[in-house]
Amino acid sequence: MQYKTSMREFEPYGSVYEESIHKKMHNMISRVNRLTPDRTINQLLHFDSEVYLEMNDGMAAIVIGFSPNTDDLKVFSIHRKVRLNPGVYFAIVSISSESTCRLITSSGFSMETIELDSPYYFNRILPHIQIREIFGYYYNVRNAGYNFQGEKHDYYELTFVDRGTLETTIENKQFIINEKELMIYGPGQFHTQHIAEGQSCSYVTIVFSMVNISPDAQNAENALLLNKVFSYDKKIYTLLKDFVQESSIQIPYINSLMTCLLQEIVIRLLRSEFLVTKEERPVSLTRQHYQDELLERILNYIEQSICEPLTIAEICQKFSISRSSLQLLFKENLDQTPKKYISDLKLEKSCQLIREQKYSISEISLLLGFNSIHYFSRAFAHKYNMAPSEYSKQMFNQI
Repeated sequence: MQYKTSMREFEPYGSVYEESIHKKMHNMISRVNRLTPDRTINQLLHFDSEVYLEMNDGMAAIVIGFSPNTDDLKVFSIHRKVRLNPGVYFAIVSISSESTCRLITSSGFSMETIELDSPYYFNRILPHIQIREIFGYYYNVRNAGYNFQGEKHDYYELTFVDRGTLETTIENKQFIINEKELMIYGPGQFHTQHIAEGQSCSYVTIVFSMVNISPDAQNAENALLLNKVFSYDKKIYTLLKDFVQESSIQIPYINSLMTCLLQEIVIRLLRSEFLVTKEERPVSLTRQHYQDELLERILNYIEQSICEPLTIAEICQKFSISRSSLQLLFKENLDQTPKKYISDLKLEKSCQLIREQKYSISEISLLLGFNSIHYFSRAFAHKYNMAPSEYSKQMFNQI
């Protein structure tokens, strides 16, 4: 999660305020800074007096710390008008394509520009890759002895084996793609496909164009994606299954959804190289269908009962499932425990009730079955980085 200047984590550095200082300045001076979306910060500002920051347009973040040490710096999105304590080290970075910010301080200020020993890299949230277009998607059923002599083209091609085994060569190097595994052929790669005698194979093919937002990184990302077989991954398998299902539905925006699903598949393949995970066993379609139906019924029941004192034992009894099986069902499909899911849902419901302003914080705590107002407040602050009362105040100020 990102931090905002209105959160408690910012309090050691300063605070936010509502009414513009610029409109009623006394013994104060100001200047307007035009900000650019630089990713690298080499300098920090250091004032001996309070500094006020008021955004004129665009969105920006502040990189701030108590020393010019890059390890000491923290990043906050500028939320409302911001007052900085004297003596902090900071830099302002545009998040949008461009922005302007008015910097206000006392007329007797003293300022230093500090050169960092090593650059600080601001992590802008930008996409690395983009699926431009899907040219074709096919479900192929091939019998024993099938032999595709090969081709090369200017696009990426994903091959996912649903059943059986597929032999393939890329630039004369042989690979075996087993059931629930996949490969990606790159632009300009000559590849063949073959099915051995006595076997059959069903596989999905998706041909698409993809660009890297940062062209300098394209070779590195191709090195992560190409010339390797990716083993079974449940999330990627689910995304592929959704892609196939959605492709048969002719409704508005379905093309956008398909490109998004494919883009997520590619991103997960890229990030899998940086994750250490245990290999999961593929589940059969029958078992997965049963899990999906059971989980949907359980989640609907939890949502309908969220304002009641719901227990894990009650869920197990209602759906004739053991506690260990329930835990496994949630872990395999939602990657969290039933208790955590219920707690998060209660907190989401509490946000809705706070926004409706029909109940007090204490009444909401009691309504959702929390043990005490103190426990509710701690759980809320842990999830949302602010107390329920602070969230209520923010909602009220936005009205």
